[in-house]
Amino acid sequence: MAVRPPRQFTASQQDPLTRALEQEVLGEKADTLARLMTRLEKALAKLSAHEERIAEAETAGAEAPDPAQRPRLVAEAGEALWHVIIQRELCGMRRHDGLMRQMGVPKAVRLSMGPASLRNA
Repeated sequence: MAVRPPRQFTASQQDPLTRALEQEVLGEKADTLARLMTRLEKALAKLSAHEERIAEAETAGAEAPDPAQRPRLVAEAGEALWHVIIQRELCGMRRHDGLMRQMGVPKAVRLSMGPASLRNA
């Protein structure tokens, strides 16, 4: 029994213009994913720096930074993570566990993943 791919896939392999367009779309998706990953890295770095400042202030007995800032930073990182996950799925990547481990995404950020409501920010 022979297995053939659906016709929609074989047609794009024959038409060079369609292939070029698909290549351009894939390149744009990859560029967008790279930009969103950078935004996520920056949001996670801000959150980590804020938590380090709080820990340093507690050990030194100094005044801690504004604790109300943490929920805003978590929400920003959650929204950035949400954007990355959506773009990864658009690129065909369905498993995100490795990304979460590699990026060191805190549980609070994973739980707040989604559009951030930053009305008071």
